[in-house]
Amino acid sequence: MRGLYALVDVGALGARQLEVLPFAEAVISARPAALQLRDKRGGGADTMALLRALRPLCQQAGVELFGNDRPDLAALAGCRGVHLGQEDVPVSMARGVAAHAMLDDFQVGLSTHDLAELDAGLETDADYLAIGPVFGTVNKERPAQTLGLDGLARLVARARAARPRLPLVAIGGIDASSAAAVARLVDAVAVIGALLPGDGAAPGPRPAGGRARTAALVSEVARGHHEASGASGAASAHCGGSSPPTGESA
Repeated sequence: MRGLYALVDVGALGARQLEVLPFAEAVISARPAALQLRDKRGGGADTMALLRALRPLCQQAGVELFGNDRPDLAALAGCRGVHLGQEDVPVSMARGVAAHAMLDDFQVGLSTHDLAELDAGLETDADYLAIGPVFGTVNKERPAQTLGLDGLARLVARARAARPRLPLVAIGGIDASSAAAVARLVDAVAVIGALLPGDGAAPGPRPAGGRARTAALVSEVARGHHEASGASGAASAHCGGSSPPTGESA
């Protein structure tokens, strides 16, 4: 996973009187890397119906679809995978659900918030780890302590040292003004609130500017990745340039 990881929060949309599917369709049209349906208070049947409606939209756009918390619903709906929190079923149990459904390539992501949770997550066979909150967020009822960019960088370094190929996702209070800086450190940048219209927007069932907001975030994340790649290449070139030519003594 690499790019923007868009989270469509059913509760946040309901508070703004926005319909889930039209909003999600606008987000999907901007082609984020992945989309997660976050429905913390919905019943299983409602969540399943939304996931099944989103699946063909995501498939057509080449966007990976993830469920939240419930591996059973994500598997039954044919999602790419599920994202788990610290209070959800363990990664191993989610793997069992996927195996029972004969889904060999089902992906499982796990949230982590501090060093202890990160180290524990690295011991699982999660397909990616999410780290956050990076900044303050209003989309969690009991948010963990914010990490900031420096705290994120320290946890990312720890994870890279242990499992260099494991995708890392940053989450928490990230918007268009910070997405590039965050993307320089991680593989994917997850956003919730930055997809939503501002508090001054007129309420209504249809999204306003959802595609434009998502597209701006996709662009900023790509810019951050490009800058990180350029910095890495420059550093490698510098190190190579400092080495003595072949055949000369140091």
